[in-house]
Amino acid sequence: MSLHVQMLTMGLMLASGVGIGILFDLYRVLAHELRFPRWLIPLLDLAYWAAATFAVFRVLLFSNFGQVRFFVFLGLFAGYTLYFLGLSRTSVKLIRWIIGVVEAMVRFFVKAFHILVITPVMALYRCVVVILRYSTKVAIFICKLVVQLLYPVRLLFRWIGRALKPYLKVPGWILKPWRRFTGWLKR
Repeated sequence: MSLHVQMLTMGLMLASGVGIGILFDLYRVLAHELRFPRWLIPLLDLAYWAAATFAVFRVLLFSNFGQVRFFVFLGLFAGYTLYFLGLSRTSVKLIRWIIGVVEAMVRFFVKAFHILVITPVMALYRCVVVILRYSTKVAIFICKLVVQLLYPVRLLFRWIGRALKPYLKVPGWILKPWRRFTGWLKR
């Protein structure tokens, strides 16, 4: 293995150590903020370390065709240590700030959706209900008024029918629906 490949591998392992540290802080902060159940933490730890190992070996495969040597572990440890000594606190603060910004944006969009969509739909629904309620009351009033106004006409037709009954013989096929209709009107 040439010196150039060894230096490239060492630099990438330092960067991978820093990346593992950043991802670990991200995972740690998210686990705290999202309050995962305690039984889920070991499974998430296992998933994190499996993903980190896979990522490191992908980088190692790219840099020196997957050859594992002592300086690979040395580079990972040095990058991880440098990150936790110098950048960890800043990284955690930045991650928490980003989470706060995302939470504020989500609250803003939920409130905007509520104001722009839910409130107008509810107002429209209430208006439709009020309009239907009043139009139903007006329709019932008009029907009652028409029935009251037609009452004298009904009496007139009844009087004419009684007067003409001895002279007219109404067929049963006309009389039967007429009786149903007048029975319905009486109700």
